[in-house]
Amino acid sequence: MVTPDSATVAALLTPLAPGAIAVIALTGPKTRQILTAVLRAPRSDAPIALELGRSRLCRILDGHEVLDDAIVAILPHGRHEVAELCTHGGVRIAQRVLTLLAANGVELIDAESFVARTSPQSSPIEQDIDRALLRSRSRRMTQWLLAQRRILPPFIADYDNMSPRMQSDYLHRSASAERLVSGLTIALIGPPNAGKSTLANRLIGHERTITSDTPGTTRDWVSETALIQGWPVTLTDTAGIRDTDCQIESEAIRRSRHQASAADLVLILADATLGEEACKSSIVESAESLPSEVRRLFVFNKWDRAQTLKPTKGSTAVLVSATTGLGIDALEQRIAETLGLDQLKDDLPTGFTGSHFRA
Repeated sequence: MVTPDSATVAALLTPLAPGAIAVIALTGPKTRQILTAVLRAPRSDAPIALELGRSRLCRILDGHEVLDDAIVAILPHGRHEVAELCTHGGVRIAQRVLTLLAANGVELIDAESFVARTSPQSSPIEQDIDRALLRSRSRRMTQWLLAQRRILPPFIADYDNMSPRMQSDYLHRSASAERLVSGLTIALIGPPNAGKSTLANRLIGHERTITSDTPGTTRDWVSETALIQGWPVTLTDTAGIRDTDCQIESEAIRRSRHQASAADLVLILADATLGEEACKSSIVESAESLPSEVRRLFVFNKWDRAQTLKPTKGSTAVLVSATTGLGIDALEQRIAETLGLDQLKDDLPTGFTGSHFRA
């Protein structure tokens, strides 16, 4: 008779839908045996050596066919272990990996059943992280959560013995992490034809919004997940802000301002080809309706066509070309710094929910 404790089970912890990443968890007495059968080292057929608590890049093989490359980590769980396979997102890949595991003797169960099975032997902090993993929207975030599962519980247990500086640094970066796990939003605003939709598509990684040289093409806000240095954010492209007699466009602009006011960060775009003074004037006009507490970054777009503008040290504006990608890395770095994402490191214990904050 197969008892719950003797069965080796697996579950897809992320939705079975197109996405950036899929997380498949595996636990039970045959976990290592099954991983040895289906995993190989990158660029070779050599068996992979998996160490407890360490993430490794592995290749998933079904016979001689490579299904995917994945980040694999093994974490302690009572008398057994939990292995987490982070593959590329997509329905087909997730289904094939699950089918491969089932063919190797794994019982497939749903995510809630898997978490319920593993949670009783986990600490409350580990349970928080397991629930966050169910909602993870990027490989980078999953990697960070897996690292926190290992280092955060002992850190919090010893929190009262930390120096005031260590406690302050922890609370500061944890505030940024809490916003990230809850769901960060970034809104793009600016006048028509400043290139908001082109920049949105550049950051999203594919053409999610319609672009055109005709002002006023975007008539309503459009939201999609973008990865900023690997961290997931919800990016909202909004209608261009201008004076108009069109009732539909006026309503779209009103909604745009509402979306921007509720965002964690607003990117205010201007057309760099109009010159520096016109850009500054445009930004001031676009920012007038924003509450003072809303964080913002100024972006001069179409820099490839305005090379007379030069980035200066200490400038509050970022120069980019959404069309060519020029300056996008610098923009992502500024976004990460503004939202505190640059503070989140795999080797730095960081909380992300109320119970992790120890004042």
